[in-house]
Amino acid sequence: MNNYKKLLLAIILSLTLVWGCNNEKKLETPEGVEYVLVDSNGGESLEEGGFAIFSLRLEDSKDSVLLDSEEVGELPIQVDDSVLSKRGPLFSILKSLKIGDSIKTKLTASEVYTQGFKKPVSPGMEKTERLTIYAKAIQKFDTAGFMEWQQQKRAEAMQKMKEEAEKQKGIDDELINDFLSENNIEAEKTESGLYYMITKETSGEKPVAGDTVRVNYVGKLMDGTVFDTSYEEVAKEAGVYNEQREYAPLEIPIGKGRVIRGWDEGIMLLNEGSKATLYIPSGLGYGTRGSGKVIPPNSPLIFEVELVEIK
Repeated sequence: MNNYKKLLLAIILSLTLVWGCNNEKKLETPEGVEYVLVDSNGGESLEEGGFAIFSLRLEDSKDSVLLDSEEVGELPIQVDDSVLSKRGPLFSILKSLKIGDSIKTKLTASEVYTQGFKKPVSPGMEKTERLTIYAKAIQKFDTAGFMEWQQQKRAEAMQKMKEEAEKQKGIDDELINDFLSENNIEAEKTESGLYYMITKETSGEKPVAGDTVRVNYVGKLMDGTVFDTSYEEVAKEAGVYNEQREYAPLEIPIGKGRVIRGWDEGIMLLNEGSKATLYIPSGLGYGTRGSGKVIPPNSPLIFEVELVEIK
């Protein structure tokens, strides 16, 4: 009997602890949107005309993460009821929160993307798919404070980009050096990190920034895949031939940012009529964006070039 009483007491104590720790409350916005308040510390209410910063996490019906503020940054909004009331149930919830409030709710993809973010629903996702949203009101600012926050975030983003670019520069340099070593190629290196090898010397003039030049070229990835060329026969052989384009030397103003930085620098190293191979790190190429489907992000490139003419 004593054991039964002890067991019953333990069960009651466990339930009491669970109930005591569960602070979640089901709430509803003035517009009738239901959500669960997961946590609240009694923070300040948002002020009309001010600004608020939120963390946001979206998950699809299979619990795959669609968006996470830890990766893409917080969501800033201006607290303007006349605007937010037209952006659907998600923003109806956000504008009703106090600083420190954490919530979760379920909304359709259309309610989140089409109404909330004014963007189309992602391809392959049904408009009626139920998404789980987790949000937290982090900070609030007046106009001056918000501008200062924006400047700080821009500075942080620039610093992060600089650090990542420097890291990628080291990775690219190692990849290019390995390629040169494996293929017994001796190339010169410039201060920017561009490598080049003159394959045909001439005594012609060198172009200067602003000159218009005509250049023949073959562009390759480091694995030898040809992605573009001015030579018709090379294009056909590589399977990149396009009958709608003209195959002829490319005419461009050099040193004016009309082409990738590796070209602007590399072409001006050549004499008219000379040929070279340029080994271009991604930072002097297409960088973190890549180019279409043919050049992946952070790809060092190889260009075989001929400076046909300085006009």
